[in-house]
Amino acid sequence: MGGGGGGKTTTTTAGIDPEFKPQLKRGLDISKDRLEDQMSGKQKIIADMTPEQQESLGYKTSLARDAILGRGIYDDRALKQKALQNVYGSASGQASAGNTFGSARAMAAQNKAVADAADKWDINRRQVATQGTKSLGDVGSTLQEDAQRKLDQRGLALDQFFGRLTSNAPKTTTQTGGGGK
Repeated sequence: MGGGGGGKTTTTTAGIDPEFKPQLKRGLDISKDRLEDQMSGKQKIIADMTPEQQESLGYKTSLARDAILGRGIYDDRALKQKALQNVYGSASGQASAGNTFGSARAMAAQNKAVADAADKWDINRRQVATQGTKSLGDVGSTLQEDAQRKLDQRGLALDQFFGRLTSNAPKTTTQTGGGGK
C-alpha cells in the first residue's frame, strides 16, 4: 500500500540585509528620539514667525483697524470738508455769475453738487473700510494658519516615524507546505 509523505516547512525571510541593520536601528532610534522631543515640546516642530513677520502683522492689524474706523492716514474728514466747501463755492460762483444766485433752481443745483461730491467721498470711505476689514481678516488667517501648521506637525511627525518604521523594518514570510505521496 502506499506510503505517506512527510510534511515540509519552508521559512523565507525577506528584508534588510543583516549588514545594514545597525544603520537602520540607528536611524530609527534617531527618529524615535526626535519624535519624543517633538511630542514633549522640547524640540520645535515648526519655526516661529520672525520678528519682521510679527512686526509686519502688527502694522497690518493697526492699519486695517485705522482703515475700518477712518482714523490715522485714513482720516479724510478734513479733506472731505474742504472738497465740499470748494464744490459749494464753485456752485455759488456759477450762480452769481449767471445772476441766478438765491434762486430755487440755483440752490437745488448747489445742493445736488454738494450731495454728489459727498456721496463720492462716502463711497470711497466704504471701500477703504471694506479693504481694512479684509486686511484684518487676512492677518487673522495668517495667524490661524501658523497655529494650525504647528498643531498638524505633531501628527505628521508621528506619521513620518511610523512610515519609516514600517517601510524599513525587515519582514518575515513563512510558507508552509505539506508533502505528497
